[in-house]
Amino acid sequence: MEFNVRSERLSMFGVFGLILLWNILTDIYGYSILSFAIILLLLVLFSAFRFKFEIDQEQVVYRLLFFKKSIHSRKLSPGDISQISFVRQMWVKRAVMIDVKNGRKIRLVELYPPTAFDYLTEFANKHEVELHKTRDYLRLESKMSK
Repeated sequence: MEFNVRSERLSMFGVFGLILLWNILTDIYGYSILSFAIILLLLVLFSAFRFKFEIDQEQVVYRLLFFKKSIHSRKLSPGDISQISFVRQMWVKRAVMIDVKNGRKIRLVELYPPTAFDYLTEFANKHEVELHKTRDYLRLESKMSK
C-alpha cells in the first residue's frame, strides 16, 4: 500500500530560502520582473518534490519524487531495519522513525492516509522487527481513537 508523506523540513527550508533569496535579488535588481520570475520559478520547483512511502509484503520502499519521476528510492527489507519507533511530533502529529542498520534513519511525519501507522505496525509484527512506542505517542493515540 502506498502512502503520501508531508515534508516538513523541505517546506520550512524552502520558504526560508525563498525569503532570503528574494531579499538578495531585490537588493541587486530591485523590484523587477526578473527577480519575481526567479522566485516564482524556484517556488514551482520546490513544490514539485513529493515523498512516497510504500509498504509491501516483504519490503518497505521510501521514494523521493520530482514531478512524478522517482529521483531517489530506498528499499528496506525487514533484515535492514533494526527498530521502528512511533513518536509524537509537535502537539498533535504522529511520526515514525525507522532505524536502519546500515545507513541513516528515515523520519516520516504526517502519513496520509493515517492508516499507514497500522500497516507499519502489522509489518513490524509480521517480520518480528523491534517496535517502540513512546509514552507521548500512546497518549496521542488514545486521544485520537476516542
